[in-house]
Parts: sequence; structure tokens; C-alpha cells
Amino acid sequence: MTTRRILAPLALLGALSLAAGLTACQTDGTGEEAAGNLLPAVAASGTAWQGDRSLAAERAYVTASNAQEWTELWARVGEPAPASLPSDRMAVAVFLGPRDTAGYTVSIDRAQTAGGELQVGFHERVPGPAQAVALSQTSPYAIRLLPRVEAKATFHRDK
Repeated sequence: MTTRRILAPLALLGALSLAAGLTACQTDGTGEEAAGNLLPAVAASGTAWQGDRSLAAERAYVTASNAQEWTELWARVGEPAPASLPSDRMAVAVFLGPRDTAGYTVSIDRAQTAGGELQVGFHERVPGPAQAVALSQTSPYAIRLLPRVEAKATFHRDK
């Protein structure tokens, strides 16, 4: 049997395992689906944006539920909105504000309803002491679309 005939089934098995992992539900770290979770495990195209260059002059947590708020959110980024906000969606965003070097990032990893609130969890990554970074000012941001909910949003930095 040739190496090619042996490796082909293994490659197919690996691809199927990866696909199954990508379609799995987001969990709370214990293998159980997070209660009230509003974010898919993998963000679909056009539902998540992040970058290290925004116009945000300070740390800010923003929600957008209508066209005006959506436009204002993207004005903080310094770009026009990529599309109109769908009527059944809302956006949440985290702006870190100015940083003196590159290497900082932010991602929104969790959004769930609990106790009448929309709880948004995010991770902020900072460059390590030995990491080489460019000495240029950045202002990282992350934006995610969610199903629309009528609840006050609270933002929590996850460790």
C-alpha cells in the first residue's frame, strides 16, 4: 500500500474532526454550553471586526441598536459602516483607547443574558516584556453583532 493511500483517509478524518470542532457550541470552559450565550463559537463573516487603529481617544464600551448608533460606533473606528445594521441585530464594541506601542489587542468572546442584563466579556491582550513591538501609537477595538436584546449591557474584562 502506498503512502498516499494511507495518508488520504487520515487527512479526511482530520478535516472532519476540524469541521466538527468549528461547528460546536461555545462552552463555559467545563464542556457545557454557556447559559444564554448569544455568540457563535466561530464568528460568521460580517459579524465581527477588530483592529489596532481606531479614533477612540479613551476606553469606551458601546452598544448600537439603531442606524444612528451604528453610524456613530463606526465613526469611533474612523471608517464608514461596512453595511447597514440588520433590524434583528445589535452591536457591542470595546475600544481600548490610545496605547504607546503596537502589540495590544482586544476581542469580544462572550455575550449572554443573565439577571436582566446583557453581559459582554472581552479579553485584552498586552505585549509581554520580551516581545518586540513597534513604537507607534495604536488604539485597539473589537465589534461584534448579536441578536437584538432589550437589556442594559455591562462589559467585563475576562482574565
